[in-house]
Amino acid sequence: MKLKEVWAAAFLLLLPTTVMAEDLIRIGLFNKDAVIIAAQEKGLLKAENIRVEINTVTDSPTLLRNLISGRYDLILNNADNVIAWAEGQGADPQKNDFVIFLGGSQGVNQRLAVHPSINDYNDIKGKVLAVDAPTTGYAIVMIAILKKHGLELNRDYTLKSFGNTNARAEAIGRGEAAGAMMGMTDEEIQKRGFKVLARSEDHVARYARGLGATRREWANAHEDLLVRFIRAMIRTTDWVMDGKNREELIKLLLAENKNNRSRAEEAYEESISPRFGFTPRSRIDIEGIRTIIELRETAGLMKPPVPKPEKYIDERFYKKALASLDR
Repeated sequence: MKLKEVWAAAFLLLLPTTVMAEDLIRIGLFNKDAVIIAAQEKGLLKAENIRVEINTVTDSPTLLRNLISGRYDLILNNADNVIAWAEGQGADPQKNDFVIFLGGSQGVNQRLAVHPSINDYNDIKGKVLAVDAPTTGYAIVMIAILKKHGLELNRDYTLKSFGNTNARAEAIGRGEAAGAMMGMTDEEIQKRGFKVLARSEDHVARYARGLGATRREWANAHEDLLVRFIRAMIRTTDWVMDGKNREELIKLLLAENKNNRSRAEEAYEESISPRFGFTPRSRIDIEGIRTIIELRETAGLMKPPVPKPEKYIDERFYKKALASLDR
């Protein structure tokens, strides 16, 4: 190598590097859905210079407490939990200034599964029903269903917290609860020897699930980062909803479904379902949020006049992300 080339190489080594560190977002959730899986695996978050730390929990109080304490930057969860904890109706009594900034899924695909000794709604009288938390989530759907059949909470039955679907199923199996709302398939419920007493979709047409929420203070302080995250999620939802990506997405879902092809296909079909799947372009399901507020009123947890959905939503970040997609 000539002396001139040696000096040139040495000069290049002395130049400062401009590699940008990825921005970290810490996310809390129950289970990774198709969009967050694809966003990671397809590099759509990385394209926005974002790295995510996924934290899974088995109960909503842990999820919300970690968001409030700042351990999580944002959560992907049902609107019901966000609203309840915003109003001081969660497991902890204080109110919180939360903001919903991103849509998720629509509709609720849950079953009211009961112990084999339960034959009808009257058999629930005097029994304990298992919930994740008694004032949030699918407990509110169950309370509304039972109310339609003449059963009143704390008069005809009581609720006890056990945690997620598997924990509730185990409580029924041990005889500690007579029933619970479950996200299991009919086949899985039958394998456990339980009966399906009701289906949520027969009683609740809209329900906002898996949406993005955070502390308003954090959203305002990290606007650019949040807009980039939303932009990545919109692009990922577009990819997930495109039928030509079916086989590739199912392959990505296999890892989350223990390499069970049948379960991965079921997860895919629900993801793209017009009734239970993701909202187009990750838009916020305002009507689904309105339904949840009405359910909370029916359960006696919110007194009239109830707030409008807009109280809990800030679409500024979503609109900025949507407007910048083609830039």
